Amino acid sequence: MLSELYIKNYLLVPEMRLSLDKGLTVISGETGAGKSIVAGSISLIFGDNLAGIEAFDKEQPIYLEVSYNLEKAEELNKFLSQNGIETEEELILAREISPNGKSGYYVNGRKVGVSLLKELKSYLIDFHHQRDQQRLLSPSYQLDLLDAYADLTRIREEFADLYRELKAGLKKLDELKKEAERQKEINELYRFQYEELENAKLRINEDVELQNEYELLSHTLEITELYNQITAELLEQENSVFDIISGYLSKLKHYEHLNPEIGYAVNNMQQALENLQEASLNLSRSKDNISFEPQHLQDIQARLDLINSLVHKHKVRSIEELLNLFAERSAQIAAFADNEKSIAELEKHLEKNFAELRKKGEELSRKRQKSAIELSKELQDNIRALSIPEGILEIRIDKKAEDNFVISDYLSAVSESGQESVEFLFSANPGFELKPLSAVVSGGELSRILLAIKKVLADRLEPKLIILDEIESGIGGKTAAIVADFIAKLAERQQVLCITHLAQIAGRAKKHLVIEKFTQGEKSFVNIRKVEAEQRLQEIARMLSGTLTAKALEHAAEILKDINIRG
Repeated sequence: MLSELYIKNYLLVPEMRLSLDKGLTVISGETGAGKSIVAGSISLIFGDNLAGIEAFDKEQPIYLEVSYNLEKAEELNKFLSQNGIETEEELILAREISPNGKSGYYVNGRKVGVSLLKELKSYLIDFHHQRDQQRLLSPSYQLDLLDAYADLTRIREEFADLYRELKAGLKKLDELKKEAERQKEINELYRFQYEELENAKLRINEDVELQNEYELLSHTLEITELYNQITAELLEQENSVFDIISGYLSKLKHYEHLNPEIGYAVNNMQQALENLQEASLNLSRSKDNISFEPQHLQDIQARLDLINSLVHKHKVRSIEELLNLFAERSAQIAAFADNEKSIAELEKHLEKNFAELRKKGEELSRKRQKSAIELSKELQDNIRALSIPEGILEIRIDKKAEDNFVISDYLSAVSESGQESVEFLFSANPGFELKPLSAVVSGGELSRILLAIKKVLADRLEPKLIILDEIESGIGGKTAAIVADFIAKLAERQQVLCITHLAQIAGRAKKHLVIEKFTQGEKSFVNIRKVEAEQRLQEIARMLSGTLTAKALEHAAEILKDINIRG
């Protein structure tokens, strides 16, 4: 229950503290007196931004505060606990608007973001403005009302989450498929290049090794002849180098004991002979390993031609770069395969999500169908109680998705709110065709239908403040008294603050506040006061006729007497 509203430096209010009670509180006053300042202040506290926000003293901040008594508010207390807000029995919400227009929001003295206040609004306040009557004509708003009645918020949010996830997944799948299609042609080229390089079985430095072998084999005859000549002159022929050195070495050995240098020379010559023999063996082995096979030479040439052809074809400079290209193409082909795998996996995942979405959608549909029957009956009963005795109201639900729809068709047909559309159909008179509200209702009927909705929903919700801001459009006479009684019954279940021009509603209030505007010097002020007894009688008389005539006072007395509350 909202127990107190504090307004400082807002519009025509320098400072005001207003206490509210349980039940019905009414605010009345002359046209233009500023009756909506109270409702506007509360709206601002909950994060709304209204046109014409202006400070009484433009040099000072605007400060607005409400205090709540948290009795019978399990859901609200749970929400507060989840958001780390500790409270016992009182909740204080405030907004401060600095002269430069910046706002600060506070919960029990702790600064918070505006989003928290906007969430708290759904637990604490239910505004009903004249503009809500036009919202009632919207099928989407009618669906919201049905879901609020049926307590389908959680299921609807789950459906919306699945819907958004599936829609995002389908978009991603489409992007992957487009990318796969775009890559398909180039991937075929990459695969051809990969297979070409794979079949070539290239090795690093292979071209250098082959070129050396080719050079060696292409000079086999010259090298063999040179081997023979060297071997003959060094070792085999008469007076070979080996023989000459051996002869001199034999002679020199006779004198090596005479001089160390001769000994050194002997050793070096001996080493030279050994080196000649080793060189001869090397040449012999090399000669044995060289065999001139024209086909092998052709094979080497063909292999070199293949390598050079691949280097030229792929516009690289070496076999190393060809091998790098081979690795790159391998990775690109693998990535393409991964993309195709991702597409397959995503398709499977989307089918699973689709099944979950349809299941959730069917659950939502079943509960809506059942609740639509119950809600239409309750609304019809309440509408008839509001002086539309023959009124008939039905809720039509049209399913937008067929059972055989694939994912894309289903997502195109439905929305985040579910797989059906809802429309309220109404007839005020028997024998007339039921038609959408926008086609058949008058302003007064629309006001009463919306009141009936507020009443039905209030019976199902935790206590909160319902603000009725001049909702009596098109209502008067006997109907006004019926509507007044209806609002009084609503106030038995919920705290109601009603800003009204109707004396009948004011007469049913537990607390009657009058707002007045007056001028002092060059400044206009607004004052709000509680009226009782004679003052209340006079205010209700003014509301009836605009002036305090004897007849108006008599009629006002009858209104107050009927409800047995005149003091």
